[in-house]
Amino acid sequence: MSNETAESHRPPLAFQPLRTPGERPPFRADIEGLRGIAVLLVVLYHAGVPGFSGGYVGVDVFFALSGYLITGILVAEVERTGRLDLARFYARRARRLLPAAAVLLLATTAFAYVFYSPLEQQGIARTALATAAYVSNMHFAAGATDYLAADAETNPLLHTWSLAVEEQFYLGWPLLVLVGLVGVPWLRRGRLALSRRRLVWTMGAVAVATFALTVVLMGTYRTHWAFFASLPRAWEFAVGGLGALLPRARVLTARGSASAVGARVLGWVGLVAVVGASTLYTARTSFPGWTALAPVVGTVMALRAGVGQPTTALIRVLEWRPLREAGRLSYSWYLWHWPVLVFADGVWVKGVGGHVSLPVRLGLLALSLVLAEGSYRLVENPVRHHRWLAGRPARGLALLAALTAGGVALAFGWGAEAARAVRSPDQALYSRAADDIDLGAYCITDVRGTGLTNCTLGDTTSARVAVLYGDSHAFQWLAAADRVSEAHGWRLETVMKSSCPAIDATRWNARLGRDFVECDAWRSDAMDRIDALSPEMVIVSSAWTSFDGIPPAEWVSGTARTFSRLSRASGSVLVLRDTPHPRFDVPSCLARRAKRPGLDCSFDLDSSQGQAVYQAQVDAASAFENVSTVDMTRALCPTGTCAALRGDTLVAWRDDNHMSATFARSLAPSLFRAVNEARAHERPGAHIGVPLRTGR
Repeated sequence: MSNETAESHRPPLAFQPLRTPGERPPFRADIEGLRGIAVLLVVLYHAGVPGFSGGYVGVDVFFALSGYLITGILVAEVERTGRLDLARFYARRARRLLPAAAVLLLATTAFAYVFYSPLEQQGIARTALATAAYVSNMHFAAGATDYLAADAETNPLLHTWSLAVEEQFYLGWPLLVLVGLVGVPWLRRGRLALSRRRLVWTMGAVAVATFALTVVLMGTYRTHWAFFASLPRAWEFAVGGLGALLPRARVLTARGSASAVGARVLGWVGLVAVVGASTLYTARTSFPGWTALAPVVGTVMALRAGVGQPTTALIRVLEWRPLREAGRLSYSWYLWHWPVLVFADGVWVKGVGGHVSLPVRLGLLALSLVLAEGSYRLVENPVRHHRWLAGRPARGLALLAALTAGGVALAFGWGAEAARAVRSPDQALYSRAADDIDLGAYCITDVRGTGLTNCTLGDTTSARVAVLYGDSHAFQWLAAADRVSEAHGWRLETVMKSSCPAIDATRWNARLGRDFVECDAWRSDAMDRIDALSPEMVIVSSAWTSFDGIPPAEWVSGTARTFSRLSRASGSVLVLRDTPHPRFDVPSCLARRAKRPGLDCSFDLDSSQGQAVYQAQVDAASAFENVSTVDMTRALCPTGTCAALRGDTLVAWRDDNHMSATFARSLAPSLFRAVNEARAHERPGAHIGVPLRTGR
């Protein structure tokens, strides 16, 4: 996201150096405009502006730009002087990037400390610590964060992952350039021998190897590493670097020459590829990987179209004043826009995870642009061009050390204070609720696994068996099912897998960019396991949101096939309607009420889609005399609105879509009655509870 000076238009000399000797490279306005396009794509995507569902590709444009510019700067310095002053390079990067980022980190810390609960502050403080240490990308990768998912939208420092990638790039790329150009420099004396060809081969090998790594990771459950980690992203910088190393042909001598026309056409194709990806890609697009080629290669094509060219239509577009102004502020605007949007959503709407309206979001983007202008004028530019700091590289490196140490100390201290506050009497209830899973994860197969993982509860010595079958929304009933099974003298066996609905239909996994075949394999083994157990009762539940990954017709037919097989395997089958989804983190909302007493953490019942999914289950169950459905909504939300807190001590939900184990345990009497009715009413269409009106 950083702004680097760039080459200007040059005389038509083939294979000329990347720039003429001098302290700083001349300015290229078309690059500033391309940077403006990149930041606009990102901020419009983050603001949810229609038509920019793939605007996240703007970050990839920045990566390719950085590879192009930094490679050109480094190679030109080595060609001009025979050496590379690493200390000066790192000092310049420190003066350019770190002061504005430090101000952003301080402002984010202060705002979150005032308006957010200690429970929320703990998570943000951990991110702040990783940001201060320039490893926030690894922090998000290690936490298996899904950047394109809604649950990532509440972290005000999420966007710093790309800054960390760039900072790590700045650390390692000069060394790659040195190795590529001069081999092993410390074995040579005098002026270093140069080899552009070796650098091209080195950079090309890096591009191919790391792109292959990205593609491999995108086919696994490690897509978050492909997205956040620096190594799988290195090919984007390398492609940009290769663009800078391409020789310059003689294109000015004949304005209508084939090479000139070809350069212009390729430039337009590249720009269309970038903008097209931003409009055609969505959160369901498997990204990065093959799909990232369009914005990355497109960026390099647009960059190369401006090399050695006269003023063309493409260059005039990229040099348009508004785009250049956006490019000038791109780094600061990128820094400020995301925390402004996140804090507005968090503070104004429901306490956590809501969304303000589109006009307000556009206003917030304007506010963040004002902050960016202030940051640019008061922090970024003054420090960047400060004569004393720029006088010696050691001073820039000292600034790097001071800002890094200060940021780490601030984040560490804040995290320690938040951890202390979480244990205070008025907050401890909510932090316990966030971890209220009760019997532990060993009872359910992880989303990555295909094998059966089960535990035995209830009357563990009994020969009579009951089964709890489904995904994590079946798992949330485990505490209640345990008590019900014990009361009936059943041994409760768990057959559950995260994100895998108990429906015989293949689900599309947007995160993997392919069918969820691991779920299909697990489900086949799960049904065989249930057949072998011959249970007296099977309790089934699945998240209705799984419907989004399965076509409606397949969902209906898959439901019927599942119920048919379960009805043959078990004496009775009880299908639980999925629980309402808060769609915001309930413990965090309750914890924040200590600072905002009027905050309402209740929520409405599910949308019509949740009811439609349940109605499909009711219809399918009507064909089997021993399959019943039950709507527990009245027990969960007796007034029609779901309360987050029951009494003064019971938090009903532990996150944004799962019940707490304590609350589930309190529902055991209701589940007990439902089980008894299911066993007593083995007739076609057996149904317990009253379905919600849907207008169907």
